[in-house]
Amino acid sequence: MKIVISIFCLPHEIDDLEQVLLELKKGAPYLSGKTQWVMDVTVCDADDMVDWKKSSLPKSYFFDKLARMYAFTDWCSKHFQTSSAIKGSLAQKRYSLERNSDADYFIWLDSDIVFDHRTLSYIEKWIYELHEENPLFFMTPEIVRWWDTTWDCLVNEQFLQKPLGYQATNDPFVDCGIKGEVSPEIVVNNIPNQPRFKFGSGIFLCISRGLMKRIGIPASFGQYGLEDTFMMFAADKLSNEGKEVIFQFKLKNLVVCENYRYRRHKHYLNHLSVFNRKEEFKKISQQNFDAEVSRII
Repeated sequence: MKIVISIFCLPHEIDDLEQVLLELKKGAPYLSGKTQWVMDVTVCDADDMVDWKKSSLPKSYFFDKLARMYAFTDWCSKHFQTSSAIKGSLAQKRYSLERNSDADYFIWLDSDIVFDHRTLSYIEKWIYELHEENPLFFMTPEIVRWWDTTWDCLVNEQFLQKPLGYQATNDPFVDCGIKGEVSPEIVVNNIPNQPRFKFGSGIFLCISRGLMKRIGIPASFGQYGLEDTFMMFAADKLSNEGKEVIFQFKLKNLVVCENYRYRRHKHYLNHLSVFNRKEEFKKISQQNFDAEVSRII
């Protein structure tokens, strides 16, 4: 079985990437040894994302740092690159799919996720358990309480009484980890006017190849934004119309967190002239969203 882990990183996020790769390295001995793992990592060095002429740190600094991290992934196959064409996480996911069309599963991981080093081994274990009977599925770990109640179906029971928005103030290194026996549980989002699937794209979201190819990542969405929302609505449409049997599982008691509290990039941003194009890119996805969902048959 071949599983691809896809990660996108902006230059000022490269220390976060390093921490993620080190944690994955620490967890490698817990893996079964029967999986072909591929680490697909892109660091954006585009001139229209960073004005390098006005920056005191050169592109070569980030290229050299990425090259040094190559050694951390001696436990798997890997493809590390800097790219001026890939400028957002959505474009990276599309690239990973196209480059690894023979992969059985894809895992989408953001560089600011904090997790127990055994996380990948639990995901691997349950991929093998679920694979035969569930050819089309999404799977994620659990989370702490997020922005609103629509996320509560993914929240670990220890955090359901926390206030909304808890993820922005919690200590991710304390809250992440194993909270009991880890086992898969079917997720059904019962919020009115919402799809029955619910997940965030960069929190170790695992997607089977069949589902990834059945839904795809629209080229019209461009570089960044709404790929997870699109896949939720597309999967819901396929399920409701009886076209496919699709499940979402969460790994109960396996908790991952976003690093809001300690995510600091000032030491890089003081030396880089960065163009923040997130909203610009997201608007492109929004403009094409309805048309792309309507094309799902």
